[in-house]
Amino acid sequence: MNIDSLCELADPSISIEVDDAVLILKFGEDVYDFLTDLDKKNHYFQIMDAVEDDKNIKVVLTLCEPDSLNEEAYARFLEGICGTAINLENIGSSKEFKQNTDCIKQLYFHEYTVKRRVASKKIHIDGLRGTIVTPFFGETLSVDLRYASEDMRFSLAHKKYGLPPSGALAFFLPKYIGHGRAIELMLTADYIDARQAQELGLINRIIPANDFESECIKLAKEISRISKETLTSTKLLSTTYKKELDVYFKAEETIMHKW
Repeated sequence: MNIDSLCELADPSISIEVDDAVLILKFGEDVYDFLTDLDKKNHYFQIMDAVEDDKNIKVVLTLCEPDSLNEEAYARFLEGICGTAINLENIGSSKEFKQNTDCIKQLYFHEYTVKRRVASKKIHIDGLRGTIVTPFFGETLSVDLRYASEDMRFSLAHKKYGLPPSGALAFFLPKYIGHGRAIELMLTADYIDARQAQELGLINRIIPANDFESECIKLAKEISRISKETLTSTKLLSTTYKKELDVYFKAEETIMHKW
């Protein structure tokens, strides 16, 4: 698929731009619709397939609206998949929730995206703004580079609902900061702000909010000027844990169904 055809896959929910060898994906405020709407989900999968097949694209930069992944959006998502009859304050202990297979499946919706980003031969970069809740915190750790705005913070919001740390957070976080430190953060921290995240090695750069998108694109273009061979080999050698990830997701699914 050529670049023009790839850009034609854009719609009101996701815009697609190409700048040099960088593909820029911009999600609107309805990011969670891609998790619950089968048509949108399949559309996103189609874009991912097309990106991988395009030999001209070296880097994929993903940007979301600042408030699209925050705690309020997460709560609305949980209400949508669980129904108002379930008490969100501790849905993890709800008998009705545990018996609803469809609800549980929605909680490990990130498996496809995480696996595709890890297996991709492209360099994937996330631009992070605002509050990022647990499952997207986990998912963003699967990409190669993360740039954050000054007001970005990770929220471990899953705890207040009695839910496990989904989005492969429990897989990736120990790889960055070690097992003991990761367990402590997942169990005791409510938020990790941008400065702390940078000190922990969870993000690569902090970028001023007023110049965020243009600076992210500039940095992505700098990466894209490196030879394709170097980019691809670096990516492949840095992601030799793919089989471990398969084992992790099987364990996560088993725990979800037994917990």
